[in-house]
Amino acid sequence: MALPIILGTFLVIAIIIAFGIGANDETFAGIYGSRILNMKQILILAAIFSITGALILGEAVSKTVGKGILVGLNNPIVITILISTAIWLILSSALGLPISTTHATIGAVIGLGIALNASLDWGKIIYLSMWWVLSPIIGYVVTFGVFKLMHYFKAKHLNGFQSYEKTEKIFSYIVLIVICVTAFSRAGNDCSNAVGIVVGVGDLQINILLLITGLSLAGGLIVLGRGVIKSVGRITELYPSTTFAAQIPTAAILFVGTTLGIPLSGSHMLVASLVGLSKANRTPTKRGLWKIVLVWFLTFPMAGVLAILLYFPINAIIPI
Repeated sequence: MALPIILGTFLVIAIIIAFGIGANDETFAGIYGSRILNMKQILILAAIFSITGALILGEAVSKTVGKGILVGLNNPIVITILISTAIWLILSSALGLPISTTHATIGAVIGLGIALNASLDWGKIIYLSMWWVLSPIIGYVVTFGVFKLMHYFKAKHLNGFQSYEKTEKIFSYIVLIVICVTAFSRAGNDCSNAVGIVVGVGDLQINILLLITGLSLAGGLIVLGRGVIKSVGRITELYPSTTFAAQIPTAAILFVGTTLGIPLSGSHMLVASLVGLSKANRTPTKRGLWKIVLVWFLTFPMAGVLAILLYFPINAIIPI
């Protein structure tokens, strides 16, 4: 198989994955749930930040995924990782469950690395795992604490409906800025799941790859993104101030992690934050939340098993 055909195959699969990631992106769920913007306005903003975030912030995380974990990438391995990630993303999206494409990609990398007795950077994997475990916990705890502080402030200083309404209006502007920062950072982080592993195979034009990925993320959001945004936006009752409480830890962690080149799950952080908000506010969460958590735990092993099963037939037909 000629090199241009192989590279074309990489690109097509990467575009499909990026489109699927965009369709599964719930970053603006809080804006929808608190009724700050309508869906058309949300999709326009989300598309803009998908493109700019991928192009400006995507390089560092893409290099971590492509070159920092598994040594000795070749064509069959790259295609296998891309296809297994795409399959798990499509299956989860078909069930209406927000998943971590980051975990699916890294799970496939680790699964193949173990099966092929390849050289894995376990120090890097342990370091990244600490972030994956701590980030949703931080999201939960910080959101819980921020809500309690805000509730104390409102009870002490706000009197009457007009005072409350004015405060919520101010928070609507603040949270819109915070979520735009989150969307910008998340696009830079998520694009690594589509093109990061492709970056590891050679000296490809990463800026072109990032631009194509950003456009694909935006396309997925516009075409299919409404469903996940609505689903996550209804996990618990939201207002501009409570949306701020849930969003601020996600925005901060994603921005720092993306700048440092650490692949993170925006889905895990936001859902954990919304659960923290629900507990602090003593409001019920959406039924079926256990399904989301179950898929989180299944993503690593399932992506790894899929990669191992797919590798051998792919290796038989794709040249190294």
